[in-house]
Amino acid sequence: MLSRRRDVSHADPSRTAIGVSIASSCQMVRAALIESTGGGFRARAAIRAVGLASLSDSLAARLRRLVAGKCDVSVESLGQLRAELADMEVESIQKLSAESGMPPGKILVAGIDDPGLWSAVDGIPYYVSLSDPARIAESCGVSVVDGFPNRDLAQGGRGGPLYALPQWILLKDPRENRLLVDLGRTTRMTLLPADASTSASSRIMSFDVGPGTWLLDELIGKLTGGRHRFDPGGRFAVQGRRRETLLDHWLADSTFNRTSPQWHARGVRPERFLNDGVRMAVEADWSIQDLLCTATHLVAESIARATRERLPDDVPIHRILIHGGGRHNGMLLAEITVRLPGIALSPMSELGIADEALSPACAALLALFHLDQVPGNLSGVTGAAVPRVLGRLTPGSPQNWQRLMHHLARVQPTVVPLRSAM
Repeated sequence: MLSRRRDVSHADPSRTAIGVSIASSCQMVRAALIESTGGGFRARAAIRAVGLASLSDSLAARLRRLVAGKCDVSVESLGQLRAELADMEVESIQKLSAESGMPPGKILVAGIDDPGLWSAVDGIPYYVSLSDPARIAESCGVSVVDGFPNRDLAQGGRGGPLYALPQWILLKDPRENRLLVDLGRTTRMTLLPADASTSASSRIMSFDVGPGTWLLDELIGKLTGGRHRFDPGGRFAVQGRRRETLLDHWLADSTFNRTSPQWHARGVRPERFLNDGVRMAVEADWSIQDLLCTATHLVAESIARATRERLPDDVPIHRILIHGGGRHNGMLLAEITVRLPGIALSPMSELGIADEALSPACAALLALFHLDQVPGNLSGVTGAAVPRVLGRLTPGSPQNWQRLMHHLARVQPTVVPLRSAM
């Protein structure tokens, strides 16, 4: 699947990178080929091609159990899983390279982002990547950058969200302040300030708002006995009534009262919202349709409140870009529109970027940030004490590595002011 081309200035030599991402739902491998000119925060990037591949049922199930911490794993089984995952990523890179007519030898670097294993010891979070960059580099000949969260964690950050800066580069506008709302399993919003000055990137914000489609999907599964995995168009939610008692109870949850940085490696889990909702519904004799309707209002209201209360007053929002599975939920979009009158609501795809392309394109840009020696994290977003260059670099073929060395020799690293480093 090829995406629509976007204009890229050719004043600077262009670079081609590929990104591969696997979301925490562990269902799909997404790949994107990008062309970038310029470097660092002033980069301009266009997505040239997108590829999708489904994980096998067996691999997806094992990966989900492992990521969720629901199974003990031996060294042998972990090694086998990493090898299978790497082979899927290699296949995605090679297939996208062939379909786009871009030989792997022309690709400068590949950025790999996978859900990884997250844990905490004595309150200190840790992340272990499930990628096998050496296997990918040997098979494709392309140098690989992966393990993006680790350096942020080492600086006291949460390890995410790390896509905020790449999203700004891909979706920013010279005059329009935009708000990217990800209606995924967790609702997340990212402020994309107008690119009117060199300091615009310092105004970027990104944080988890609250539960998203994960809560809606759990409820629709209960309503239909598992026959539906999501509410198509919101048609089941429309059949219910908004229960104010439940909505007020949910909105009083501490999730909605936290200040940034606010990000969860596994997303805002829906269990306590779901359990409280079911308990209150049984006591008050509400239907599951009522729960689904009220949950839809919860997502819309949490977005509206965060937009009004958590974003800076001097950055008025001109447009909300909708991304994620919830973009198909007509009732949810209508409720957001009602609560935020005067702000244009648009699907992200209107900018020529398919939903499936965004996360792998961000992974590719994070890899280019690494080559440019530019910090890929924002302290105000992740909570890191100091921004750092993210990821680890694994060399590809000798020819690719030689190209990379020539590139790195030309790069002028971004200097962090002494005041920021102390």
